[in-house]
Amino acid sequence: MAADIVPIGLALDDRDVFTLWAPRWRDAGDEWEAFLGKDEDLYAFESVPDLVAFVRANDDNDLADHPAWQTLTALSAHELDPEQDKRFDLIKVYELLAEKPTQESVDELAATMSVVSAIGSVCELATITKFFNGNPVLASLSGGAQNFSDKPGLRRWHEIGAIVDKGWDKVVDAIEGVISTPTVDSDAAKQAEAELLAAPENELEDVDEDIEEESAEPEEGQSGEARGEAGAHGEAGAHGETGAHGETGDHDDDVVLGGDVDFWEKVGIDPIRMITSVGTFYTLRCYLDEDPVFLGRNGR
Repeated sequence: MAADIVPIGLALDDRDVFTLWAPRWRDAGDEWEAFLGKDEDLYAFESVPDLVAFVRANDDNDLADHPAWQTLTALSAHELDPEQDKRFDLIKVYELLAEKPTQESVDELAATMSVVSAIGSVCELATITKFFNGNPVLASLSGGAQNFSDKPGLRRWHEIGAIVDKGWDKVVDAIEGVISTPTVDSDAAKQAEAELLAAPENELEDVDEDIEEESAEPEEGQSGEARGEAGAHGEAGAHGETGAHGETGDHDDDVVLGGDVDFWEKVGIDPIRMITSVGTFYTLRCYLDEDPVFLGRNGR
C-alpha cells in the first residue's frame, strides 16, 4: 500500500480541530507513523481553511519528509477537508457506550480508539499508552459487533464502558496538552475558505455538462441519420412539419427540456442561490420525505 497522509478531524471537549495523520508506512525497512507537528507538538487547527493555509506554506514539520508531502501541498482545499469517516468524536465515546452495541457504534468506537492510540504512541503520551496497555479488552472493538452479541459480549461492552468512565477524560486531556496551533496567513486561509465554498458550484457545473451530453444523444429507436436528414434538409418527418432545428412530432409535448419553464417543478428539484461574504453560489435542493437533500457527495 502506498504511503498516504490523511486529513482528520478531532472533536474535543470544547472545540473541533483538524490535522494530518500519516498511518504506518515503511521506509528503507523501517516502519513509521506520524502526525502533523514538530518535536513535542501536535499541530491542529480550528478550521480546514487554516489547515490548508499552513500546509501550502510550511515545510518545517515532521511530515515534510513523508513520501506524499509534496503531492499533499498541491491538493485543493476540498481534498484536505476530512471525509466523514475521518472525523473522530472523542466526546461521543461516552454516548456510544451508554447504548446497546450496534455494528455502526462498534465500528465508530474502534476507529476512534485506533487514532487515539496512534496519537499516544507517536507523541509518547504515557497516559494514553497506559490506558490501552492496561486494558486489553479494548482490542475487542476491532473485531466488530459480533464480539458483543451475546451475554459475555455484553459484559465485555459494559466493562469497556466502565474503563472509559474511569480514564477517558485523562486521555482527552493528554491530547489537548500536546496540541499547538501555529499562526497562518489570514489571506491564504480566506482563499482556502473560498475554494471550499466554491466546491459545490463546481460539482453543479459537472452535472450540467452531463445533462447536456445526455440530451444530445439520439433517443432509443431513432437513428442519427434520420435526425440528421430532418435537421439538415428541413424535410417533413413522419409526425409533421419540420423547422430550422429539425423534425418535430407529437411526442415533443412529453419531453422535458432544459428550456422548459416548468422543468425544475417536473423533476422535483429546486435550484437555489446562496449569497455569502465571498460571493454568490448556486446549488440544488430536493426533499426526501420531509428532509432537505442538497447537491453534494459524502456529506459535502
